[in-house]
Amino acid sequence: MKKQRNTVQKRIIFGALERADHPTATELYDGLHAENPRISRATVFRVLSQYAENGEIRRIHLQGTDERYDATMSPHAHMRCVVCGRISDVFLPGLEDILCAKRVDGCEVYSAEVDFTGMCKECVALRYKGVQKAAAADAKNAD
Repeated sequence: MKKQRNTVQKRIIFGALERADHPTATELYDGLHAENPRISRATVFRVLSQYAENGEIRRIHLQGTDERYDATMSPHAHMRCVVCGRISDVFLPGLEDILCAKRVDGCEVYSAEVDFTGMCKECVALRYKGVQKAAAADAKNAD
């Protein structure tokens, strides 16, 4: 792993990534550029790529989404909501053993990912609230 200079722009990009929620490079650039017009798109893409190659951040590939970036390096999975598109971290007991396995069935493991696809708790709550409203309206109309 080659030692990279820690420039002001790199620190700004890394800080923005830590505050963001699994952004694409374009999403991160758009947010950064609004605050720091001197940061170029090429710089953001290059720095994210360097951080990922150096193992300082995770590049994540979820089905149905563009490549995203994650500053959380502890072993975890991801949940992609099919309703709102939100991607969230998932920490489960025993998951670290699976994600950090070095050998499985005689094979060498270099990396592992666990991704869930479903509905996030916010969208579940909204759906439940909508079902309750519909039931109340039906009850009112039945009177």
